[in-house]
Amino acid sequence: MKIVLLALVLFGLSDITLAAPNEDILSVYLIRHAEKQQGKDPELTKKGLQRAGFYRHFLKDAAIDGIFSTDYQRTQQTVKPLAQHYKKDVTLYDPRQLKQFAEQLKQKKGNYVVVGHSNTTPQLASFLGADEWAMDHHEFDRVYHLILKDGKLIFSTILRSPK
Repeated sequence: MKIVLLALVLFGLSDITLAAPNEDILSVYLIRHAEKQQGKDPELTKKGLQRAGFYRHFLKDAAIDGIFSTDYQRTQQTVKPLAQHYKKDVTLYDPRQLKQFAEQLKQKKGNYVVVGHSNTTPQLASFLGADEWAMDHHEFDRVYHLILKDGKLIFSTILRSPK
C-alpha cells in the first residue's frame, strides 16, 4: 500500500532520521536542481547555493550510499556540498535514459540522492512507481523521498525546503 504524506520541513527539523529502516529497502531522495542563473549551462544563483547548503544540512544524517546527477553545472553544484559531506563521488546519469536509470536504481539497496530537472524528476519518480505529477519551471523547494522494497514503491513523501 502506498502512503503519501506532505510534510513541511524547516531547518530546525533536519535532525530527524531519514535513512531507510533496513538493508532490504531502497530509499531515494529526488531533488530538482536549485535556483539557476541564465544561459546555456548556468551555474546556481546565490539563493541556489544556499539551497544546496540546506540539502547538505538536511540530509547530513541520512547515511547516503550514493549520489547521482545529470552532467550540468546546476545539478552538480546542487549536490556538491552533500557529496563533500559524505566524501562521495557524484555518479552521472543520462536524463534521456530515465526508464533504464530507474531500473538500475530499483536493483540497489540503501539510501541514494538523485538530482535532476523540472521535467525529469517527476518522470523518474513515475518510473520508480510514484504517481505522476507536474513540476513548475520555477519550483525549487521540493524533495521527494521514495522508499521501495523488492522494486515496488511502499512509501512516498513530499518534503519542502525553505523558500
